[in-house]
Amino acid sequence: MQDAIAVQSLKSDIALLRQNIWPPVELANVEGLPIYYGSKQQVAEYYKQWTGLIERAQDLFQPFMEDEALDEIHLPSHLNLPLFFFHVDRIRINKTRAKESKTFRGIASLVDKCGQFEPEQITAMAHWLNSDDTAALVAHREFIDLRTYVFQHGDSEYTRTRFYVNGIVLSTEADFELVDAREKPRKQRNDSYSDPLAENETWKVFGKNR
Repeated sequence: MQDAIAVQSLKSDIALLRQNIWPPVELANVEGLPIYYGSKQQVAEYYKQWTGLIERAQDLFQPFMEDEALDEIHLPSHLNLPLFFFHVDRIRINKTRAKESKTFRGIASLVDKCGQFEPEQITAMAHWLNSDDTAALVAHREFIDLRTYVFQHGDSEYTRTRFYVNGIVLSTEADFELVDAREKPRKQRNDSYSDPLAENETWKVFGKNR
């Protein structure tokens, strides 16, 4: 109970600070996205304002953190803390054709999650489910996903992060490079499913066996 109260208190304090200092007006911004960046000194000044809340969050969620050199601050997203990355050489922003996938064992739950389908499609899905004890339905919804790849310390390895809920702040190196590839969505991998049993404006439903 004490932890739950502490978490709720922390969330309230984070929300209040976000109202006052988010977005960070002194930092550069990637147009249309909650990505902010600046020099080590600029970001250090901004980060100071978040330090107390970040330390409280670490005490609650990462109590055994080793005292290592600071590379990134990444705590549970539901806290709504900005993500901080330090010593950043390069970021790449990609649009990727992605697909949400849900598996169902019954028609009612599928319609509840995915919406209405034509009566003959409902019949086809029911027929599939009744055809075999291992039969199931898988629903796919295509969407365009934004992903950011953050490169630090001149390393060829990167951190892939979803940034559009909490926002990210980057402390950049002198040779920082921003690669914005949003105009060229990467192709989706080939789909292993074909010939949907049903589809509406959002979802395509396929038969599969467990």
